[in-house]
Amino acid sequence: MRYTNSHLEDWIENLYKKIDITEPEQINFERIAEALDIRLSFKPVTSFALKHSGIYNICLDSRKSRTEQWYDFAHEFCHIYRHEGDKKTMPATWTDYLDWQSNYFTYHFCIPTCMLRNINLPYIQSHAIENVAWLFKVSPSFAKKRLSIYYRKLTQHLFSQTVTGNLCPPFL
Repeated sequence: MRYTNSHLEDWIENLYKKIDITEPEQINFERIAEALDIRLSFKPVTSFALKHSGIYNICLDSRKSRTEQWYDFAHEFCHIYRHEGDKKTMPATWTDYLDWQSNYFTYHFCIPTCMLRNINLPYIQSHAIENVAWLFKVSPSFAKKRLSIYYRKLTQHLFSQTVTGNLCPPFL
């Protein structure tokens, strides 16, 4: 089945290639922060990101588990790399949208499509979820949501090919 990357998926794939991360086991926020010159700190406060004097900083909540810190890192990373501006001066609906976008980004950043595509996923959903959770060091509920996003896109592509009559040869 053919899969067409979104701009976001291409952006994430290119970023990981740029910092020489090509396998799931290479993904961790310390390595990413170091490769991109992001200062990383841990404090018992809600995670946040900021840019000060041209330097990116991400502070992760030290009270959270490593997995939760990974999600927070991805979320805050999206804000500093893909969003600009002072949230205090933006309308609430816009900041809500940016947070939604950062949450969506988190699923793709923590489980990149370019790596997900290379995995032979089991047909049994619960096994696929467990494999992805283990491989990408995320929770099963996170893996389930990410797989849902991935499968939905595959299904939409297959459906659009069927409707337009451009079904790929293996499915004729």
